[in-house]
Amino acid sequence: MADTLKKLKTGIEDLFPEAEGLAFSGETRLGDIPDFDSMAAVNLQTFIEENFKVAIPLDLLGEDTTMKDIVDLIENPGKLAAAEKQRP
Repeated sequence: MADTLKKLKTGIEDLFPEAEGLAFSGETRLGDIPDFDSMAAVNLQTFIEENFKVAIPLDLLGEDTTMKDIVDLIENPGKLAAAEKQRP
């Protein structure tokens, strides 16, 4: 988890310069990133697809989504499939 979280943190800091200096942990929520909005979610989704080869649906990248949630979806394809099945 640590390597994925570190790479995710680096990507978020590159995408959202205003997030630099934010104390990242597994419990950091996407909503904690300054100016996080739907367009930011699209940019993050693209970053994840390009760097981790995982397609996370936008509705799973909401303001309450934590870094740990994203790492779990990246590292555990079964969790991603289960989350997608639970979507309305």
